[in-house]
Amino acid sequence: MGYKIAYDNLLEIVTTDQTKYLIQNPNWYRLNDSLKYIYHKFNTYQPNKNYKHLALMPLRLQRAERDRAVQKLQPWLGDFVWSYVANGRQLPNDGDMSDWSTQQNFTPEWYDDTCFSFVCESMISLKDNIIFITEKTYKPIAFYQPFLTLGPPGILKSLRNQGFETFENIFNEDYDSDPVWVRRLDSLVDNVKQFSKQPYDAVTQQKINHNHARFFDTQLVSKQIVDEIIYPLLNYAETR
Repeated sequence: MGYKIAYDNLLEIVTTDQTKYLIQNPNWYRLNDSLKYIYHKFNTYQPNKNYKHLALMPLRLQRAERDRAVQKLQPWLGDFVWSYVANGRQLPNDGDMSDWSTQQNFTPEWYDDTCFSFVCESMISLKDNIIFITEKTYKPIAFYQPFLTLGPPGILKSLRNQGFETFENIFNEDYDSDPVWVRRLDSLVDNVKQFSKQPYDAVTQQKINHNHARFFDTQLVSKQIVDEIIYPLLNYAETR
């Protein structure tokens, strides 16, 4: 009928569809969550680290790669703060797991008590050559924590391209270029095996401070929303 339609699907995996005009943004989780966490005042969190546990690993939906990760990490899970909601296990002091909004929950003790995050991303392979990064990876960036990420190959490079720091000073990050996810997982497990619980050194502290500041840079986030979402929508609406 001549109307133009814009469908908000920003929280879903970026896809290609040659039959539709698509405006999508693989950075949406970072942009949206930065402003959301500021609204909830999560950005005021100041760590009170005790390094009591090795790692934080929140898992929700059941997936084969997550089952394999849990199996491979069995020797260390007693020293993890972790969940697997699909199997009835949740993080301490978490909310109602039947409510999907709880995936955005934040509790300081999860980060105070753990040395790093072991992230299992929503996607572990490339789709249409796009790296889609969710809140799972951005949470340790926002909350002053190093991280290992089981995601698509090149995810660490993508984060560095966004201006974030990764942690080659304490982890072997060669896994990021391996195209086979089971080998990437094995490399991540080796990193866990070799990690020693101790206070962050000066380099690690600088990196986590940088990541927190960049994630909550409202001027940068606002500019990206305007440039990458609002202007393309206006251009679409105003052209024939």
